[in-house]
Amino acid sequence: MMGWLSNVVSAVLNAMIFMFDIVFQTWGMRHLPRHIDDLGASAEGLTAIVTGPTSGIGEETAAALVRRGAKVVLACRSRQRGEDLRKALLTAAAAAGKPQPEIEVRILDLASLESVRRFASDWEAERRPLHILINNAGVFTIGAPRAETNDGFELHMGSNHLGHFLLTLSLLPSLRRGAAELAAAAAATTATAVNVAANGGGGASRCRIVTVSSSYHALARKGISVSDPHLVRKGAFNADLAYAQSKLANILFTRELRRRLAASDPTLAPGALVVHPGLVCTAVARDLPAWMRWAYYAVMGRLLLNSMQGARASLYCATSPAAPAEAAATDGFFGSNCRPASPAAPARDDAAALWLWRWSVQQVGLDPSLDLREP
Repeated sequence: MMGWLSNVVSAVLNAMIFMFDIVFQTWGMRHLPRHIDDLGASAEGLTAIVTGPTSGIGEETAAALVRRGAKVVLACRSRQRGEDLRKALLTAAAAAGKPQPEIEVRILDLASLESVRRFASDWEAERRPLHILINNAGVFTIGAPRAETNDGFELHMGSNHLGHFLLTLSLLPSLRRGAAELAAAAAATTATAVNVAANGGGGASRCRIVTVSSSYHALARKGISVSDPHLVRKGAFNADLAYAQSKLANILFTRELRRRLAASDPTLAPGALVVHPGLVCTAVARDLPAWMRWAYYAVMGRLLLNSMQGARASLYCATSPAAPAEAAATDGFFGSNCRPASPAAPARDDAAALWLWRWSVQQVGLDPSLDLREP
């Protein structure tokens, strides 16, 4: 009975948030340029890793970074889909008369800690600098029963949060190298302040860690269940709540990451940002029956944002020289209109953010050398 009532309440809240965003999100974006290429700044010479880049928001984000001159790593589960995208981006660059961009395909499955560790280890072995990390990959299994990752985590929490938690901390050494490289270049350059600003700002401030969350985090109105974060108990699971908890975790993780980086790596802290992309018509309905998928895309394709519109907040936060300062008042959270916004109350809970960090360290078995000290 309680499980049924919980599902009903969740569905009602879900519908309210959904309708609010549908009605107001386009109006709230009226100040934005129509095309993503007219937003943010250059990424020339920067190296970026984008997770989940082969469809939807991730594909548009990766493509926009390529067009801005970034060296882009497509971190994806399917090598074939990654290579197909790489070829398409190379073809588009050639057709536009631009130099051949640097694009790599690397295998990464956020639902497997082994895959995350292998990806990070291979990257670190090359001692390459990293400037932009876009934690975009995510799952939302609408209508599907509870499922688990390879490591026994609830699928949404494991893929959307824990995988990215481990990835981000594993790549911090590379991000530090990227920040040091940019700081040295900024100190040595003789360019005018105007020229530096035109290229996205100077120095380490151009390094970014951008995580894609969602306004759905507000559905986890009681916060993440400390006693049952993987929603194992009978009747505890529904896909909406599982997704909401994982998106709340994205925001709380960024909140605590900023706090710890402020003490250990102050040049990186301002660039740790988290975004709500808007309600976007992507592949989230792929697990529904065929007729429901058809109905979803037929109706929602007319009401929701397209993938390019949904990628604007990620691209803005990754490249705009103004984004870090703008985000200071909201602990890194941006809305789909590319403006700082205040997330729901559970996402502003410092105690919950601290608990999540400690729990995540334990869940992924984080190497102590990768952890960040509590200030």
